Amino acid sequence: MAPPLDIELLRTFHAIARFGQFRAASLHLNRSPSAVSTHVRRLEELSGRRLFDRDNQGVTLTPAGRSLLIQTNDFLQAHDRIVASFDTSAATGRVRFGVSEEYTRRLLRDALPLFSAEHPGVELEVETGSSGELANRLECGSLDLALVVQPAGQPREPGRRPFGTTQPVWVAGFGFALPADMPVPLALHGSGCPYRSAAVDALAAIGRSWQTVVTSSGSAAIEAAIEGGFAVGILDRARVTDAMRILGQDEGLPALPAYDLVIAQAAGSSGKAQDLLAQTIIRHFRL
Repeated sequence: MAPPLDIELLRTFHAIARFGQFRAASLHLNRSPSAVSTHVRRLEELSGRRLFDRDNQGVTLTPAGRSLLIQTNDFLQAHDRIVASFDTSAATGRVRFGVSEEYTRRLLRDALPLFSAEHPGVELEVETGSSGELANRLECGSLDLALVVQPAGQPREPGRRPFGTTQPVWVAGFGFALPADMPVPLALHGSGCPYRSAAVDALAAIGRSWQTVVTSSGSAAIEAAIEGGFAVGILDRARVTDAMRILGQDEGLPALPAYDLVIAQAAGSSGKAQDLLAQTIIRHFRL
């Protein structure tokens, strides 16, 4: 009989799959990089298969790894629901939660339904917007909690809880060619989006001209413009689709800085429901 699966091995595996990096997973799990590597090695020994392909950019799931991720996702969620049920002091109240639109689909599919199922006494209201807009809403008190991004490595501010990192990359459609002597045609979110600032600042730093050809508050229009070969954009590496290709410095585009995923809380706003929502997102959100 095969030995039972250690839940912590699976949690480490899912964290690496989520962030695409061993280092980011170790920070998220508050474990050393060597402990994370040991967990992966033990899980690969148990499964008898290689679960990740590694390169200097990070890690990607092998076919066996993708299969294990799918098979164990419901198992991990069921485990956490059972553990949560041991807490008999039910949370109540209302939480106004903000999230950037590009992350909304995954949150609405995974973490938020799980939170609502575990805490039916909490009234959850979800709003979308850019990270800059959400920060303003937090400051004026119209939101209690928000998932935002900020440049990696910033000093930790009160009310802000980094829980992972993400690497934005330049992307274009497969048929798109970027002439060296032409302004870079950009598809960008509006003002307040940190990736908009990252794109403009990085191009200005190398003296590369650019022009905005698509501006949208919604991620669907941005992604359609990129996939259709109409413009260049910036996306998290984990969100690059099969219809896109990553552009590099050999095509005249500068490197982009990494960003932290952050749970931000409004000043003076606290409570059990908010803490539980933050814990659920940190545990179950995947790029």
